[in-house]
Amino acid sequence: MELIINDRIRQRKIDFFNDFSLNLRYDSVGSTFSLSFYFDPNNTEHKEVMCIGHYHICKVTHEGETLLTGIILSQKFISETGRKMVALTGYSLCGVLEDCEIPPSLYPLQMQGLNLRQIAQKLLSPFKLKLKVDGSVAGKASEVFEDVTAKESQTIKAFLSELATQKGIVLSHDADGNLLFTKADTTKKPELDFDFSDGTKPSPNMELSFNGQGMHSHITIIREADDEGGNAGEETVRNPYVINTVFRPKVIKQSVGKENDTPESAKLKLAAELKNIQLKITLDRWDINDKIIKPNTMISVLNPEVYLYKKSLWFVEGVNYKGNHESSTCELSCVRPEVYNGQTPEYLWKGINLH
Repeated sequence: MELIINDRIRQRKIDFFNDFSLNLRYDSVGSTFSLSFYFDPNNTEHKEVMCIGHYHICKVTHEGETLLTGIILSQKFISETGRKMVALTGYSLCGVLEDCEIPPSLYPLQMQGLNLRQIAQKLLSPFKLKLKVDGSVAGKASEVFEDVTAKESQTIKAFLSELATQKGIVLSHDADGNLLFTKADTTKKPELDFDFSDGTKPSPNMELSFNGQGMHSHITIIREADDEGGNAGEETVRNPYVINTVFRPKVIKQSVGKENDTPESAKLKLAAELKNIQLKITLDRWDINDKIIKPNTMISVLNPEVYLYKKSLWFVEGVNYKGNHESSTCELSCVRPEVYNGQTPEYLWKGINLH
């Protein structure tokens, strides 16, 4: 990995460092990175690129491929016996949307007759950020909202995410730092196959977790009638991962959208709850067959040791690459495909003989 810093004077490359971490997330506008390296306080170049509060733009690359375009957020200078170090942390360019509210220069907060693409472009303009819209969601991003209002305390990311969720659009970012409207393609062929059913070879470190507290048996979306003629509505969906004898209801008020959006809102809330089923896989390398493993890919897994008794498909939502002078590892964070594909989920362990 290399870190290329643009300090507004010229580009500088840092390729000798330690304790490197890059966490790429498909479902985030702010993927993060961190690293540490030797700091020479008398080196003019070191002083320039490490200047506090300058928020230098940078790129994280691997063998010539850009993985992230972002900014350096924080520096920590460490002086200990025998060494002087600086630790850097940062995130992708769109990460600023997670930290900032809509500036008063863009008020009023009420937006009428605009679609999601127009709203996003309006909010991105002061930050000099660009929007990319994947063809799979171009139609949804062009659907007009009759009337939406942001809250003063709401971050730009939170507001856009609220609107995008109603349209089944995922907020993400690309390697060049642009905000990305997209939709996962879970029909792709799995790029990796982990099959450890016969027990003849050791599996990589795997961890399957189920957070029952985050699951609800019945999810109900309620929409109140409005002054513009919108009808009241109610829709309930059943979560197959909570057995029929357990009652754990959840009720949510629909804040944006029309009455015909209520059923879709219920399905999306159920999909979000499925993130409480997480599969993590740790590998001792960053790439397979000379290709770096990235989020937004499909894998298949069969491993009875983590309660996966039959082969199942998983969506790679995030990859955390770590490295130092001794080793390189990456951790895949995976969720069920139904989190993103809009399909009705089925209980993964249906038909398994428990006796």
